[in-house]
Amino acid sequence: MTYSPKQYAQALHQAIFESRPEDEGRILDNFAQLLKSNGDLLKADAIEQEFFNYEREIKEVQTAEVTSAKKLSAAEEERILKELNAYVGGKVELKKQVQAGLVGGVVIKLGDLLLDGSVRRTLEDLKNQLIKP
Repeated sequence: MTYSPKQYAQALHQAIFESRPEDEGRILDNFAQLLKSNGDLLKADAIEQEFFNYEREIKEVQTAEVTSAKKLSAAEEERILKELNAYVGGKVELKKQVQAGLVGGVVIKLGDLLLDGSVRRTLEDLKNQLIKP
């Protein structure tokens, strides 16, 4: 039987969660042996990603992808986090990236929601308003 990275991650999470901290090393060793015997060592990176996704899901933490033209200051990050936490009524973590092609502002993707506060989008909206008859 083959297992998906998500199935492996959930099983590992459950095993660690139900164990004592001093047993975690042994659990991870056994898990690595299981992957090896199943021929699934190449799935390790995907399993790791699924493990952290599952952990965030359990803790009800959402990830917002924030793209900006320049690195955000601590104050800007704090303001964005505060607004997003209030919007979703829970916890949000930021996955930040800088994109030089973005003239200014920020673009935020949170699940299916896209908040485009870029200068380009603002100018396009203004242009569309001015062109309307």
